[in-house]
Amino acid sequence: MTELARKGAVNETRSQPKLTIATVFGCALFAALWTIYPFARSTFRLQVGYNEGWNIYTTQRLVHHLQLYPEAYGWQSVNYPILSFALLALLHRLTHEYLFTARVVSLLSLLASCTLCGILIRQLSGSRLAAILSAFLCLGIFSTDADQYVGMDDPQLLAQTFFLLALSVYLRDRRSLSNLALTAALVVFAASIKHNMLEFPLAILCDLSLLSWRRALWFTACASAFASFSLALNLHFGGPYFLAQLLAPRVYDLPHGLQAVALGVLLPLIAPLALAIVVAAKLRIDPRRRIAALLLAFSLLIGTLFAGGRGVSTNTYFGTMIAISLLLGLFLSDLEGTAWIWTNYRILKYTPQILFAWLLVPAGCNGLLNLAHLLGQLGERQRRFTQETAFLKQQPSPQLCEDLLLCFYAGQPYLYDPFNATRLIQTRKLDPQPFLQKLNQGSFGIIQLDQHEPDDTSQADRFPASFRTAIAHHYHPVLTTPEAVFYEPNTSP
Repeated sequence: MTELARKGAVNETRSQPKLTIATVFGCALFAALWTIYPFARSTFRLQVGYNEGWNIYTTQRLVHHLQLYPEAYGWQSVNYPILSFALLALLHRLTHEYLFTARVVSLLSLLASCTLCGILIRQLSGSRLAAILSAFLCLGIFSTDADQYVGMDDPQLLAQTFFLLALSVYLRDRRSLSNLALTAALVVFAASIKHNMLEFPLAILCDLSLLSWRRALWFTACASAFASFSLALNLHFGGPYFLAQLLAPRVYDLPHGLQAVALGVLLPLIAPLALAIVVAAKLRIDPRRRIAALLLAFSLLIGTLFAGGRGVSTNTYFGTMIAISLLLGLFLSDLEGTAWIWTNYRILKYTPQILFAWLLVPAGCNGLLNLAHLLGQLGERQRRFTQETAFLKQQPSPQLCEDLLLCFYAGQPYLYDPFNATRLIQTRKLDPQPFLQKLNQGSFGIIQLDQHEPDDTSQADRFPASFRTAIAHHYHPVLTTPEAVFYEPNTSP
């Protein structure tokens, strides 16, 4: 090699981006910064999300040895499999506490999911530093773009952990039949916790089909056998109407879903998503790493289809957030080589910093930039929650709460599931007249609503219009707080 050629090679090597420990440490610290608020919030007794009270009441039914699916359609429905509630009921025997136990499980599940993202990047690229960056990018994306689910009592993060574990086991040896059987078992176990993350089994099945149709059939047969066993357990321990409740219809409005859910979740991540799509397009022909591209494609497809269901929220795109973290981790691992034609551009030296700085966009969109102010509000919010609970305890029963967590801590029985009952009424699976008659008769000592006006159309997903009209006519406000309004009947029942 001539002296000029050697100098050119040295200059080209020096111009290529390098991941350094300092860069990784700085990016990881910046991502961890956004976990402070949701992690701190999980230690306070206040409602993080609507599902919390619903999950607790459902778990309590198992603790009291009651079936979750005793009828097809009722005022308290369970549209999740039984496993997450069974696990929390078991943990309740050790902790004797519902809410904080479930929140700890949620936090640990997020950390485990991010760790598994890093493990997957290590498996697919061999780069330790890129693996660490991928794990912390995943943590930052969830803490900024899905912060309401971080530390919330909800089973999806737990299910996601086992889906990622299944993906890691699958990549360990895609040709071993026993390994594929274990992968299928983990997929079914994860789906038995929360069943809506179809992108993971679809990505595995599609990748396996491209490798060997015989092994794809073996994986499908194993998954079907395990799913049949899971179905039998749900029917035996949960009740005869498991499938009826799991598959109960809901109002479908795709334009609304695209506007309210898809844009709300994906638009703040537009730059990372765009880069992930570019990486996926390149990796689609890589037999070893195309699984990440398949995961992104299926997660966008499934998420968009599910987004049209009324009541669907940010969690429908959790698979997309995972796929973005994986694809960008693979991109960062490739920057040190010659896999990309842009490696000589100086700006790519700062790619990790740019990707992690983008977290400011979803953080700003979700009102998380002023961490000091948010943290300062937690004590006041808990104080109001405690006062509202004390108020309910002094009022006559029965009581009806939109915030089910309030009624739970007030010691009230579980009478009405606002969201699921409303969707069953909207799809004509449930007759509203018996419950409407109780409202018209002023049978409830207190009714708590999250909105200040009972006829506010934003409540349509939790209270049918006829219910809200009855509340407006037969009840009047007795207490108003920044989060809720409490109504008492105009006359005693």
